[in-house]
Formats: sequence, structure tokens, C-alpha cells
Amino acid sequence: MHTHILCRVDARASLPGLLSMLVRGLCALVMLAWAPGVLAHASLIASTPEAGAVLAQAPATVRLMFNEPVSPLLIKIIAPDGAIKDITQTEVLPAGLEVPLPILSQQGSYALSWRVVSADGHPIGGTVPFSVGARGTSSIQEPMTHPARNFLIWLSRLGGYIGLFFGIGLAACHALDAVRADKRRWALALLALGAGATLLNVGLLGIDALDEPVSGLLRLGPWRTAFSTSFGLAAALALAALTCAALAWQTAASSTRRLMAAMALMLLGASLAASGHASSAPPAWLARPAVWLHALAITLWIGSLLPLAHSLQETADRGLLIRFSRLIPLVLFMLFASGGILVVVQFDKPSSLWLTAYGQVLALKLALVIVLLGLGAYNRYRLTGAVLDGHPAARRSMRRIIYAECALALAILSVVALWRFTPPPRALISTPAPSTEITAHLHSDAAMADLSLAPSLHAGPATLTLYLSNADSTPLIAKEVDVAFSNPRARIEPIVFSAREADDGTWQVSGMELPRQTVWHVRIDALVSDFERISLETTLEFQK
Repeated sequence: MHTHILCRVDARASLPGLLSMLVRGLCALVMLAWAPGVLAHASLIASTPEAGAVLAQAPATVRLMFNEPVSPLLIKIIAPDGAIKDITQTEVLPAGLEVPLPILSQQGSYALSWRVVSADGHPIGGTVPFSVGARGTSSIQEPMTHPARNFLIWLSRLGGYIGLFFGIGLAACHALDAVRADKRRWALALLALGAGATLLNVGLLGIDALDEPVSGLLRLGPWRTAFSTSFGLAAALALAALTCAALAWQTAASSTRRLMAAMALMLLGASLAASGHASSAPPAWLARPAVWLHALAITLWIGSLLPLAHSLQETADRGLLIRFSRLIPLVLFMLFASGGILVVVQFDKPSSLWLTAYGQVLALKLALVIVLLGLGAYNRYRLTGAVLDGHPAARRSMRRIIYAECALALAILSVVALWRFTPPPRALISTPAPSTEITAHLHSDAAMADLSLAPSLHAGPATLTLYLSNADSTPLIAKEVDVAFSNPRARIEPIVFSAREADDGTWQVSGMELPRQTVWHVRIDALVSDFERISLETTLEFQK
């Protein structure tokens, strides 16, 4: 990240045109993010047996009925002794699934965890608990870990970032006549790296979602699963961006090159805004444009480093340094303004910066960015004048520092790729668990909740009590309250309970049973009016 952007262009003609295209693209993205969703996703409307049913004999099948046709992604049956069995054969009904079960020989509580994709490509999931003979407790085995898969996910993410940011940034500079056409070969190699890594990321997401080893990449199922998620759209936009960048190198017409480069930049920002932690943070109308701007600024900054180093090999280009040192303040403003917005929407409190893995990754990234800014400032305020005056020693020093900046940029992208494994603080609030009664306090800008779960889930059916209040601690009046328990790590989809309002103003769920598990993610949804729903989330930990 440097104090001068490297692209030779007529500052009064082509640059405003390129920026105009980018501004129009950003406006379109804001409108898309602001627009309310119009696609209705599938939802479970009934099951046989019903959730929570106690059966005298084990059922041979479970029927799941939805409000629209669905396709199965991942279905598991969890037995009372903790055994987990995947169910791969299901019968697709006009608006549901018929799930054949293996022989259920044990007495106690079972749970059928299902995940399906609806007609609009949106994946949904849930869990249907039922008991055979008598109510009991069940346990969940720890899922298998796949170190090779996790390393490959990180490496592929890093390769995708390198290809996207360096490759598209380089194409943007070439479109503005700052990079010679003889650099086409290694520019296309960067774009090819980005395309290959993007496709690999899709398959890796699929095997990660289905909890399969790396060999699962050879099957069609994980790829189909990944393409059915929002990441499938993000990957398609990224590939379109890389294609536009490649076309910018294939044409001799300057106007066409600039159009292709502008489209590549817009599509790159849209790709990163279509999926991921940052893009899904509320409010979407603020978070997604911030991701778009952040990606644009990073691309312009990183994409200028290699062309600048090349221009300093023999003689310094005065026009380059003079014209585009004027553009870097705008790029830095975009970078830090959008980054600040993303930090605010992702973090629940300042202490999460050092108490959570997500915050620690951010802190390391910021430390590297500060070093990068220091190198750029040294180039700008100590070496640029001497380079423009024609001093060879200053030119060589600047070139060496720019290569150091490239190495730091790679280190930053390596750190950013770690966010793939760390949920943001807004989505994960850990609460230590006592031995007999579990309590937690949940809060957001709109509401608060005090949760009490007694007795321990390990002792049988439990009673969940919720006290809901507004942000000013006054009682929150709700029409309906639902509580969902899920375990993403063990691939257990949400088990939803409807709470009942008690005479004392609390909301209660009685006789609640869950498969035995040390960690549960809890989501509380309170319907406060016909048009407003408030959600609170936390994570509960139980003693073994």
C-alpha cells in the first residue's frame, strides 16, 4: 500500500470516466442491498413423527413436509448413545422428503438433523427430535478434524486473494496505459491463479459443509452443495471479474480496456459483498457497500505496487509519480472509512479485539498495515523528491522498499485468509456454564435477555426461562418468542422451541430435551409487531 498509485492516464479525461463507472456501480450495489428480499425460502411445515413425539415403536421413516419443493443436502440420525449415521438415500416428494431410517434398536431420544436446498438455491436446515419407548438423553460425538483440509482451505483462499487483488489491480493499471503490453503473460498468470483458486474454494466449501475429507473434491455432491449457497454466487462474480480483467489485456482499444477494467473492479467488489462474515453483518445496506469500497481500495493499492517497481528499473517516470500521488489520499480515505464501518458492525465490544480469535486476527492485520503505511510514507516524503530529481540511489532504494511492500501485502492477505475459520464477535458470545443452572445475558442495540436453563440438560428434560427487556431495561412486550438450539461444528441444524408467556412476564419452554452436547448456539427470535422481529444470539457451554 503506497502513497502513489501507478497508472498513467489523462487525469482530465479517462480517470473521471473510470471513477464515474465505479460510482454508478456502487450506487447499484447500495440499491440492491437496500431492497427488501422478495424470494420466499422453503420452510418446514410438518413432520411425521412430530418434533418431540414419544413413540412406542421405532419408526421406519421420517417424512418432512415443506412449503415448496426441496432437494436434500445432508441428513443425519443421532442415536441415544451418541452414534451418528449419515443417511444418503431419500425419496423426494412433491413438497418434501421421505427419509428411510436404519434399524433403531435403542430406547431413548433420537434426533434427525436435516439440511436441504430450496428452489431458489437457499440452503436451510433443522432438527426433528423424537423418542422411542421413553424420553431420555443422547450424546453427540466430537466431529472428525481434517488438518489437511483446513490448510488447503487457507492456502486456496490466499491464492484467490493474490489473483484477484494483484491481477485485477494490474489490469486496471494496464487499462490506464501504465503497464506495457509485454507484461501480459505474467498478468494473465495472476488472473489464472485467481480463477483456479476461486474454483477450488467452491469445492473446499462443499466438503467442509458436508464434513468430508479432501478426497471429497472428487465427488459431485460437495460442488453441488457449495454452488447452492451464497458463496456460489460470490464465486461466479469473481470469475466474471477475472474474465473482464483478462479481456482488458486482449484488446488494443483503450476505451474497451477501460470498460473491461471498470467492470472487473465492480464485479470484484460485488463478489466479496455477496458472501462472507462482513457482507452478512447487519445492517446490510451499510455493510455490503463498505465491503465493496474496501475491496476497490485494496485492489487499486496493491495493484499499483508491481507496476511501480517495474517503472523504477531503469529510469523514473515523473508523470507517474506526480499524477497518481494525487489519487492516493482518496484511496486511503476509502480504505479506512470502509474498514472502520466493518469493524463497528462486526464487534460487540472493544474487548473482543483481544479476547476473540477474530479480533486477534484483525489486530495482527492492523499491525502489518501500520508497517506498510510507514514504508509508503518513507517513500513519499524521503525518496520521491530525490527520484524525481533523477538520483539513481534514491530510485534503487524506492524499488527495494516497494518489493518489501509487496511482501507485506502478501503477509496481510495470509492473515486475512484466517478469518475463514473465525466467526465474528457479533455472532459468538461465549458464556461459562455452571454445574447445575446455566445462565446467560444477551444484549443488542434493541433489546436484552436474561436466560436461565435448569436443571442441567444432562439430568433430563429442562426448563428454559427468558426475561426480555428493551435497551433501556423496561420490559419488552412480544407477541411470540422462539428459541433455536444448533451446533454448527457437529453439523446439528437448529432445533426450534416455541416459548410460552408466564404470569410473571417471563417466557418459558418446559420439558425441553436436546441431544447431549457440550456447546450449543442459541438464537432467540421475538416478534414484537407484525413488521418487526428482534433476534439475540449467544453460545452456551455445558460441563461434560
